[in-house]
Amino acid sequence: MLRALTMGWAVIYADRTCMYPLLSVMAASMSLSSTQVGGLTSAYFFLYVLMQIPAGIIGDRLGLKTVLIVMYGVAGLGLLGLGLWGVNYSLLLLFAALHGLGAGAYYPAAYGTTLQVVPPERRGYSSAIIGMGMALGLLAGLAVSGPVYEALGDFHAPFVLMSIPTFLMLPYFSKSLPNIKGDRTPTWQDYKAILRDKQLWLINAATFAALYGFWVAITWGPTYLKVEKGFSLGQAGFYTGLMAVTAVPAALLWGKLSDRLGRKPVALAVLPAAALSLYLLAHVDSKPGIIATLLLLGLFTNSAFTPITVAWTGDIVSTRYPGRMGAAVGIFNSTIMCAAIVAPIVSGYLRDATGSLAAAIIAGSAVMLAGTLLLCRLTECKTPARNSPPGNMTNQQD
Repeated sequence: MLRALTMGWAVIYADRTCMYPLLSVMAASMSLSSTQVGGLTSAYFFLYVLMQIPAGIIGDRLGLKTVLIVMYGVAGLGLLGLGLWGVNYSLLLLFAALHGLGAGAYYPAAYGTTLQVVPPERRGYSSAIIGMGMALGLLAGLAVSGPVYEALGDFHAPFVLMSIPTFLMLPYFSKSLPNIKGDRTPTWQDYKAILRDKQLWLINAATFAALYGFWVAITWGPTYLKVEKGFSLGQAGFYTGLMAVTAVPAALLWGKLSDRLGRKPVALAVLPAAALSLYLLAHVDSKPGIIATLLLLGLFTNSAFTPITVAWTGDIVSTRYPGRMGAAVGIFNSTIMCAAIVAPIVSGYLRDATGSLAAAIIAGSAVMLAGTLLLCRLTECKTPARNSPPGNMTNQQD
């Protein structure tokens, strides 16, 4: 099960990030402003965020596996549309949004399944294993799209290429995943209680701050390295993707430590370190220094940090709202991924206003630092060892 979910994240993340090295190319070929090309990623994430909560609710009722497979296929269609029919800005927006709509179901379905199947004492580590897929997909998407464009001379080609493994994942999911359902039909009172939980909202807000800085680096990092630091397009994408190299072992380390030492102390160490790393990126000029900074950033951001907070969410939900994991994880991810809507377009605006992305990078580090203050207000949630999985589970395979 974890193998399939990790591979699914790797593919969907590669699909997502293959666009970022191409932003400057798309702007030049279609005469778009930085704000407009930032709007392409914002369109993706607007639909991605809107899908989170409905996907979790429907998954709790009909089965998380069913929702995951159907919407993963929709994501593949959106990606294929970008490659075959994205011939003007309006169509690029349309297919980017369709891809985001389909991809939006993956997080609540994948993590909703995992957090219900694995015992509490392994939630951080298991979430980190799936998070490895994010890191690997991040590296693949950023490293592949630039060379494919340079070889073929068409920015549509990477999207067509990446749609192939996306569709190939569908039969693998069908064979490998259990189908988790809630043990009863949820009521509005169930969802209202989750929406009113202050501890969950503090986790959501702190993770939003962490991801804001991450998406500044990922969406605009390749352009920053190419335009302001003199890297080639292929180098800019590859070096930005180096964050994934350190994120993989870091995710496993922080996830394991959070299972043993507690979520709060580990999160309080990781997030301010991420803020400092991003701040350094705006001030380092040498190629070795930039590479070292990106590797350092990978140790502490997104794929390394988010497994801690999603496991923390699972601790709270399994104790207070059993059987509502899909909806709770959907609310979590819809909140935190608003950062991916806001960060690209705000950063594009700051670049248009100042003529440099350095201001956007510094602003991102400040937002991350603010998230650390929210973590200070959180408390640990002790969960009893699980004797049996909540809800109904069929076709469970490892």
